[in-house]
Amino acid sequence: MEPYEIRRSESRGKLASDWLQARFSFSFGSYQEAARMQFGALRVLNEDWVQPASGFAMHPHRDMEIFMIPLAGAIAHADSLGYQAVIRPGEIMMMRAGTGIHHSQMNADDRVLDHHLQVWLTPRQLGQEPSIRIQRFDTAEREGKWQLIASERDDDVSLPLDQDAKLYLTRPRPDAPLNYVPSPGRSLYLHVASGPVSVQTACSAVPEQLDTGDAMAWPSAAAFAVTAIGHAGQELLLIDLPAVSA
Repeated sequence: MEPYEIRRSESRGKLASDWLQARFSFSFGSYQEAARMQFGALRVLNEDWVQPASGFAMHPHRDMEIFMIPLAGAIAHADSLGYQAVIRPGEIMMMRAGTGIHHSQMNADDRVLDHHLQVWLTPRQLGQEPSIRIQRFDTAEREGKWQLIASERDDDVSLPLDQDAKLYLTRPRPDAPLNYVPSPGRSLYLHVASGPVSVQTACSAVPEQLDTGDAMAWPSAAAFAVTAIGHAGQELLLIDLPAVSA
């Protein structure tokens, strides 16, 4: 088995309509790919571009830990719990679907494109009480550092997650490699929300270059270092997971 897999942006599933452009890292909706059903507990990683004054009408979810990560624009959320909010870059929403929740997800702006990531993880415990939590994160804390945005810890530092997993955001620097050393027996999934970046691993003398939308998946996690290429401002999402079965 290769120590890691490079997944290029163009290999993702695609959906295009008059109001939505979407890319699917894993099987989703009409895009079904047997080799890309999930990565352990990571079930969905979608990138969506929603036209102004458009979006997803009320629809159901169940037994998923769902994260909305705005990259540009704003998301208007409303749900069957009676909760309404507008989520903007710097804020992240965690929706515990549990026994069942209906929600709508609309572009809150009538002029600006909504661009966001959706991340779904399977929980350890099914049938939990549905809940919503939104948290603002200081984006300066991800400059050249791994900013923890979700974990199983029950504190105010990160969003709560019913899974032995951690989600990080980072903006690597061009002048200093940013290292990540996982614990033994873990798996890693690194998604490039904005590139390009260079990723140096111990098993390759030549760094891997990743661009926007690319990803690296380590079934058996190993240490690596990431560096921005050419300028600053790149953004990456790292998901540290329990070991993924071969």
